[in-house]
Amino acid sequence: MFYKKGKKVISPNIKKYITPLALAIFIMDDGGWAKPGVRIATNNFKLEEVQLLAEILKRKYNLDCTVQKIATVGQYSLYIKGLAVPALQKLILPHFHTSMYYKLGL
Repeated sequence: MFYKKGKKVISPNIKKYITPLALAIFIMDDGGWAKPGVRIATNNFKLEEVQLLAEILKRKYNLDCTVQKIATVGQYSLYIKGLAVPALQKLILPHFHTSMYYKLGL
């Protein structure tokens, strides 16, 4: 994530920075178990930015995600579908602190 004029944004160049370690940190910070999947709080990003992040996770790691509208107008969260959770766990567990396993349903 980057800051532009004091506002957090997702850069169009984010793909090269989304590593398993970066994804693990993102989920440990802003993620949570939302049975049967994992939700990442991307509330303050624009819809297009969250859609870009979902596309990158699909293309780079084959993780099926959806962008979900939340109760607050103009805010969205990223949901990693339940069927993708085993692949997500395999990808990021080496970088995940054991105290945060509950965020992956473990």
